[in-house]
This record gives sequence, C-alpha cells and structure tokens, in this order.
Amino acid sequence: MAHNAASLPSRSANRIVLLHGWREQIISGLMFLAGIALCVAPWIVSESPDAAKDIHRSEVGIAMLVLLVALARLSGHAGKWSDRVIFLSGAWLVASPWLLGLQNTAVFDGAQVFDVVAGTVLLALAAASMLVRAVLDRKEKRM
Repeated sequence: MAHNAASLPSRSANRIVLLHGWREQIISGLMFLAGIALCVAPWIVSESPDAAKDIHRSEVGIAMLVLLVALARLSGHAGKWSDRVIFLSGAWLVASPWLLGLQNTAVFDGAQVFDVVAGTVLLALAAASMLVRAVLDRKEKRM
C-alpha cells in the first residue's frame, strides 16, 4: 500500500504532538513529584514536632492541591487553569515563610529553604508549561 505525501503527517504536526505530549506528561509528572515531596517534607525536614506548625500545614495543603492538579493534567482534564493554579501555589510557597512569620522562629528546621526551593520549582514548571502552551497555540493557528 503506497502512501502519498499528502496523507503523511507533516514535520510541523509531529512537533506539535511531541510538544503537547511533553507538556502533558513530563511537566505534569514533575509537578506530581513536587507534590509528593511537599507531602513528605514536613516529616523529613523538621527537626522538632513543635516547629513551625503553620508552615507544615501550608506545605501539606499545597501538596494536596498540586497532586490533584497534576493528576488532572495527566488524565487530560486540565486546561490553562492548571498552569495558573500551580503558578499561584509556587508563589505562595516562596512567600509563605515571610507571610506566616516563620523567619522569626527560634528553631530553624529547614522549612524556609525547602519552601522557597519547592515554590521556585513549581513556578518554573508552570512557566515552562505556559510557554509550551503558547508555542503550541501559535503553531496550531498557523496550520
């Protein structure tokens, strides 16, 4: 059976599919791993059980939100809203040590550093996902 050139997908179409898969699977998987890290962080990073209860509750709450959004993305049921939710979650994690007054605690348990790093990772993943979505939208409009 011979294929003519018109029936074969173009290189541009292949790139769009690849970018879409990269955005949906790899970035979403990394978001899911960040959510798992946030879930277990309060028990790994903390030196004392009484240290920084507010920040640990914040981490677990954000972790649940990130996990749910990442699962929605992996199942294909997420749109632009998922990038915004992850971006806002990352921004909250970066700002939370100062907003929750954690910088004034007598016990340093590493939660400040972890939250800033985890928040920065979520910000970067959301920004990468938004960038890939913008590229995809632009390429699809050209087709």
